[in-house]
Amino acid sequence: MSKNKKWRFSLVVALVTALFLTGCGEDSKEQERLNREAENVVNEAYKAQDYPRIIELVDSLKTLGNLSEGKACYWLGYAYDRLMQKRMAELYWKKGISAVENSNEVEDAKVYAAIVQRLTGLMNVWGEYESAQAIVQPAIERMEKLKCDSTSDYANLLIYEGCYQSRFGISEIKADEYLTQGYRLHLDLIKRHQKYVYYRDAIIGLGIICNTYLDLQKYGKAYIWTERLVELIRGYEKVPDVRPGYAEKQWSRYYINSAIALEGLSRKREAAQAYQLFEQTSFSRTAEGSILGSIYLGLAGRWQESADNSSNLNTLMKEQNVGYSLENIQKMLLKKFDINLQAGRIDSAKAISMDIVQHLDSAITQARRSDAIEQEAVHQKEQEMAAEREQNIRDRHIGRLVMIAILIVFLLIYIMVRHRAQARLKKAHNQLKDAYDQLETTTTAKERMESELRIASNIQMSMLPSVFPEIDGIDMYASMTPAKEVGGDMYNFIREGNKLYFCIGDVSGKGVPASLFMAIVTRGFRTLALTGKSPAEIATRLNYELTENNDEGMFITMFICRLDLETLQLEYCNAGHNPPIIGDAANQFTFLDVIPNAPIGLWPGLEFEGEEMQLQGNQRLLLYTDGLNEAENRQQEQYGEDRIIQLLTSHSSNNCHDIIEDLKSDTDLFRDGAEQNDDLTMLAIHFTQAH
Repeated sequence: MSKNKKWRFSLVVALVTALFLTGCGEDSKEQERLNREAENVVNEAYKAQDYPRIIELVDSLKTLGNLSEGKACYWLGYAYDRLMQKRMAELYWKKGISAVENSNEVEDAKVYAAIVQRLTGLMNVWGEYESAQAIVQPAIERMEKLKCDSTSDYANLLIYEGCYQSRFGISEIKADEYLTQGYRLHLDLIKRHQKYVYYRDAIIGLGIICNTYLDLQKYGKAYIWTERLVELIRGYEKVPDVRPGYAEKQWSRYYINSAIALEGLSRKREAAQAYQLFEQTSFSRTAEGSILGSIYLGLAGRWQESADNSSNLNTLMKEQNVGYSLENIQKMLLKKFDINLQAGRIDSAKAISMDIVQHLDSAITQARRSDAIEQEAVHQKEQEMAAEREQNIRDRHIGRLVMIAILIVFLLIYIMVRHRAQARLKKAHNQLKDAYDQLETTTTAKERMESELRIASNIQMSMLPSVFPEIDGIDMYASMTPAKEVGGDMYNFIREGNKLYFCIGDVSGKGVPASLFMAIVTRGFRTLALTGKSPAEIATRLNYELTENNDEGMFITMFICRLDLETLQLEYCNAGHNPPIIGDAANQFTFLDVIPNAPIGLWPGLEFEGEEMQLQGNQRLLLYTDGLNEAENRQQEQYGEDRIIQLLTSHSSNNCHDIIEDLKSDTDLFRDGAEQNDDLTMLAIHFTQAH
């Protein structure tokens, strides 16, 4: 295949690919909207703690393609975890990690960190610390590599790693570094957001540290970290979206953790005071609170009180619907048995042992049944996932075949088109020769037209005065920037004795017709000003002249002024133009309230109405056409009148030249490369002192 043929084949492939990408691009925004709505629906079920509903929603939304694989696995794992189906939660979380661990997308990285944090917490409950650390350390490294190391999930992964460093005796220095880094990140997130969720995640992180050090009997470090809970709980109580009862439960945990840590440090009096505060909370009267209280009482050697504390444990279990599961027998009843045995209450210990024996068989049977049911559900789900993977592989193969078929069809079409093109090539070649012969003539005509337009532009610009009058106490400057080679805007001024006439105008339309109309108006203004007529009389006379023979229906908006240079009395007439902006000595700018009148050249027989005002020293006046306030950027947003006022108010110089040049520069910056859509003309005058 020749180089030319290879190039053409590559072009066909590129065109096919572009068609597919275009189709995808059109749907991407709608898909993003549906994805956001899907997440909102799942969040509503999460807030309502409706975990079966979460499973139902996620399964449906994932099938519809409105929830990514990673997010779906996160929510399914979370729901099953809350429903106490831990193995199913583990299955989904591990699947979620596989789905996103190789993605470099920021959103996938955040989902990855959230799943790893949840799975790590689950493994901690099971005591699988080595397995947990095996997924935490790679997650930390990956989040840092992707620059996603500023989330609450990342902070708690650092905390887990610090706890493992200490638990396995690897390095206390490294442990402190990880824990401090995670804690400081939590504080930074709280400072920036001040929301419930960030306080909650920080409290969870400190809870992990405290529980780890209490479990390891490192009471000194446990107490240091427990004390840091105080600031977090107090801050949480002040956020607007505080959750009822959450703060009270955290205070209870703080009191009992402090009591245990202080007792371990032999600070018995302080420990007893912390325990008294714990007893005053409602959490202390729950089954979980009773167990935590017994830990402190046992550590303090207060076995009789510990036995009393656990005496109503069976009642609490019944009230809170806590059954005789193997886990509860181990965590609660065996602990209660040991406490009564240590307290010397043999009869009570015997009664508890009988209670345990009575329920042990059913607990074992129930545990086996539950485990078998969950294992079967997990096995079935694994089979479904395997089938889904196989289906995805088949779908990808079918997709590839469809793509190949489409490429073949396009290739055949290309061959047919190419065959027909060859038949027309000879004819086109002859036509091209004729066209080339005409090109030189056309190019010469085009160059002549461009030259004439340049000459017209030079003539038009020469009609606009560029040397401004030097009048004591008055600074004046103006500029006109056409949108095309020639424009329809104008400004002019002329001094007649002690009177200064000046005006600005905007002809309807653009280009050569507008420039010719502008030339007529300019000459008419100067002629009428030399006769000493007032601005209203000038507008009336110009309207008479321009409507007499105006078959094209062109018109001009104008603002015409006559200034008495001795008294600073200003007469003016607005003919359908933008109201000028006037500024006072305090650098405050407003739009001058004017009678609008009609544009000049539309209707014959109009009598224009004029106005006048007394100017003061250090006042400024800006006349402009709508090419300034209606200048557009790439997004078709307009520069606007507010931006003009803002620039004038903040301008450090009163020099009219500087003001106009800065306005031109600011509009150029605002357009950001967009083409100038209208002629831009400005005239500024500054009355530096009263006469």
